[in-house]
Amino acid sequence: MSQFYVDLAVPVAVDKLFSYIVPQELQRAVKSGVRAIAPFGKRTVVGLIIRVSNSKPAISNLKPIYDVIDAKPIFSDDLLHLTRWMSDYYFVPLGEVLKAILVQGTLRASKRTVRLNASDVHAILSKLGSPPKQDRLSSRHIGEQATIIKEVSKQGIAVIAQLKKKLRIKSIYSLVNELARQGYVVIEEKISKPKLTPKYERVIEINPTVKEQWQAWLTEVEKQGGNGRLLKQISAVQALHSLKETVVPITTLLKATHTSLSTLRTLERKNLLTISQREVIRTSEYDLYQTSLGAQNIVLNAQQQCALEKIEGGLRNGKYTTYLLHGVTGSGKTQVYIEATREALGRGKSVIILVPEISLTPQIVRRFKFYFGDKVVALHSKMSLGERYDAWRLARDGKYSVVIGPRSAVFAPLNNLGLIVVDEEQESSFKQFDQLPRYHARDVAIMRAKNCNAVVVLGSATPSLESYSNALRGKYTLLELPERVDKAQLPRIEIVDLTEERKKLLNIFIEERRAAFAEDPAKARADKKRFEFGSISELLKKKIEDRLQKKEGIILLQNRRGFSPFIECPDCGYVEMCDNCNITLTYHLTKKHLRCHYCGAVKQPPEVCPKCKGTDIRYRGFGTQRVEDELEKLFPQAYIVRMDLDTTSRRGAHDKILKEFSEGHADILLGTQMVAKGLDFSRVTLVGVISADTQLLLPDFRSVERTFQLMTQVAGRAGRSAIPGEVVIQTYQSNSYCLHHVLTHDFKSFYKEELEYRRELNYPPFSRLILIEFKGKREIDVMNHVLRFASLLKQQNSAFITLGPAPATIARLKGMYRWHIVVKDVKSIDPSGQRVHQAITSAMKAYGQSTVSRKKSVKLVIDVDPIGMM
Repeated sequence: MSQFYVDLAVPVAVDKLFSYIVPQELQRAVKSGVRAIAPFGKRTVVGLIIRVSNSKPAISNLKPIYDVIDAKPIFSDDLLHLTRWMSDYYFVPLGEVLKAILVQGTLRASKRTVRLNASDVHAILSKLGSPPKQDRLSSRHIGEQATIIKEVSKQGIAVIAQLKKKLRIKSIYSLVNELARQGYVVIEEKISKPKLTPKYERVIEINPTVKEQWQAWLTEVEKQGGNGRLLKQISAVQALHSLKETVVPITTLLKATHTSLSTLRTLERKNLLTISQREVIRTSEYDLYQTSLGAQNIVLNAQQQCALEKIEGGLRNGKYTTYLLHGVTGSGKTQVYIEATREALGRGKSVIILVPEISLTPQIVRRFKFYFGDKVVALHSKMSLGERYDAWRLARDGKYSVVIGPRSAVFAPLNNLGLIVVDEEQESSFKQFDQLPRYHARDVAIMRAKNCNAVVVLGSATPSLESYSNALRGKYTLLELPERVDKAQLPRIEIVDLTEERKKLLNIFIEERRAAFAEDPAKARADKKRFEFGSISELLKKKIEDRLQKKEGIILLQNRRGFSPFIECPDCGYVEMCDNCNITLTYHLTKKHLRCHYCGAVKQPPEVCPKCKGTDIRYRGFGTQRVEDELEKLFPQAYIVRMDLDTTSRRGAHDKILKEFSEGHADILLGTQMVAKGLDFSRVTLVGVISADTQLLLPDFRSVERTFQLMTQVAGRAGRSAIPGEVVIQTYQSNSYCLHHVLTHDFKSFYKEELEYRRELNYPPFSRLILIEFKGKREIDVMNHVLRFASLLKQQNSAFITLGPAPATIARLKGMYRWHIVVKDVKSIDPSGQRVHQAITSAMKAYGQSTVSRKKSVKLVIDVDPIGMM
């Protein structure tokens, strides 16, 4: 038999595969996509086999793999191709990509354990006290080794990592290695059993034959009579006999009959019943609580039908195609997704539906389950690890053929993938921003579809400029739904200029104070009344009062959580800042503390100013908690539910809030951008935007586009029935061209105007951006690294524009100083992006070989196609 070799991807931050010999006894088991256990330096790791070959690599002294875990691949060929592309495109080692794609715990590292090599602990301790001259350590190290020996003696076999935590010895690994070298202990590598395994429950099976047997036994024992134990057995059999179910979980039976497991075991020994196991599928349940989920006989309008026919044509052709479904809010895009899914399933294909927020998952899962039943499963991070593992495993095994979830669901291990839908494709939440790889789920979905010859549908009322540009250039096929379904009208939008509103109310306040001073100066002087300008304008107040009287639903958006975004001393200008980040602390009323929304640091608000000792501390700005507080005072009769990160951190909280509002128990739904997209409530006739400026004024070239998208999306929640809807948008920037286009529901005019600004500065879609970030605890080290990398990058060529290096907008985050280099690759010069990719790869290689990079205190992160530039 010829010799085989495998290339293994290991979950470490090293950009290469590792080659191993395959022992003869494992040659039948190895194949691409299965996990293998292999030595890795002094460790033992679990990796994924990427390639199997009988050609010997040009490397000597190859080590053999130890074992193969899986009988069949856990990774399909299309996912293997996808991981390679992601690794190259996003400049991330393949092992890091695998960690992101696989369910947590699938690639578990080994545990290093230690045990004594002799039973006489006292003999070992005495030898430690008088080592040979060449082995002498400091008295402190000898003492620490003695402590380790004593603890290992107690435990028998100890995990070194746990010893380190318990004994608090920093250099424990070197000390244990020294003990092993001297022969006092033995170090072993053990792969932990996977935490994720199928869940089973014990059950009793019931059938007519068994029931006849029970009836005969009951008749016989009743004649004989019996003791207490027999009576318990009779009670258990009688309870089983009366059940209509064919399979009964033992836990259910024990609760219902108050019998014991030992009684059931006795009956099993008498061959009166059989206790077996069945798998329990752990999945999030979604009750069909909405009455407007849909009906099987929905008839699409002409525009929906036209769009569906184009998508069905793509599915019939069996070739990769991307469609951009541009439909106004309420135009019935979801029903088109459902019908396209029906077509894909009818052709034996599987489907992935991507949604931007976990909060939207229950609502869309219900709609799809209504049509496709148990073929549908959700997959997202709010599920328990067991639920996610079961959903992932059963999707791989073919039990589920429709997977719905946020960005990570794009990696669902479905076979024969035919359709991927990206709903609200413009949303920034599809971009991974907090860990590697920093992928965009929309772009990954398109690449996966190319590998599978599948169809992609990108849906949005406000497509990203990049996607809409691709559609106009013919890269995507544009499908349009310009009208709402059921002849519903787009809502009427009014803009409130808060500058004018404030001036008006301030003038009224001044006149009232003047009148008070004229009437009684002493009393007026004693009454130190302040001018207070609330978050709810006069127009919005009237509209809310009207809807409360009519018992109609109201949605209010304030895209900032907490009570006050910052607190300030007006006497000296002091503002409370985070100690770890260059950002103000937000005051939270519920817990009465200041919190950093970036690193999570918490502190108590000061009673006096730390700088000038003044006592006039002001709480500035409006967060959702402050708006809620104001609403409760203005409308005490209204029931208000708030939906933001603070109220939805618990499992099922999103669903509970939306259910309460959907069923009419709550009058006002107040929240952050969670309430702006995907929600379909026919009772909502009023939407209010507390401040449109939150996003608009950010120092980011996409801020205007995002504001237009958010305002249009939240406005679309109103008037989704025969009752017309209204929208009130409050702003200090009433002359913004962005809000003018929101007012007229005119996406195409906004696109043309915004595109000209982008063209002038060579921003996407006219270029591709790559953000290169260096971060570390010492700013001087960060500067040395970023300057070295910038010089290496500029040496490559002039096909792209390099901006920086410069401090990031938020220069310090989570205790780390941050510096940025922005690479702007103009598409007219480098259409494929190959030149910039090669330049960055060469710069990374040269940087890795330089003396500067040897300092591991500074981290390099490359963000391709960044969504945020701050």
